[in-house]
Amino acid sequence: MISISVTRALLFILVACLCSPLAHAGPAEDAEAAFSRFFPAMAARNQAEVAAMFAPDAQFYGTVSPELVTTPEGILEYFAVGLGGPGSTRGTPLQLTSTALSDDVVLIAGMWTFDRTLDGETTVGKLLRITAVLEKRDDRWLVVQFHNSPRPAPAP
Repeated sequence: MISISVTRALLFILVACLCSPLAHAGPAEDAEAAFSRFFPAMAARNQAEVAAMFAPDAQFYGTVSPELVTTPEGILEYFAVGLGGPGSTRGTPLQLTSTALSDDVVLIAGMWTFDRTLDGETTVGKLLRITAVLEKRDDRWLVVQFHNSPRPAPAP
């Protein structure tokens, strides 16, 4: 017969194993979870929250950026214009793939759509391609490189 103290010790060991670092997500999952806030923040038109996801030294090519944007003010301005139009917006990720390049750097690539609803009519945006590199700085995942562009039509 197993004593109560041995049973408690075994239960403690089981709980400790389930709560160990091996049960936590890795860098790819952590970075993707941080980046997933991008789409709802855009839908909420929270330009400041979206811009705050980028590192101060980020390299940024938005969908319609004619030049590389390299300042926090430039990124905020891009989203202020892009999200400042009338109606409501929605960003929907369709597929994202994350690859950990190290414990502190993750590459995310995929596709998504951006829709705008105005006066009850929704304009479904084109299919967009997105790539982002996130770096963990002071326990926070920040976008350090970003590129977004329309997906070209498939070749005939």
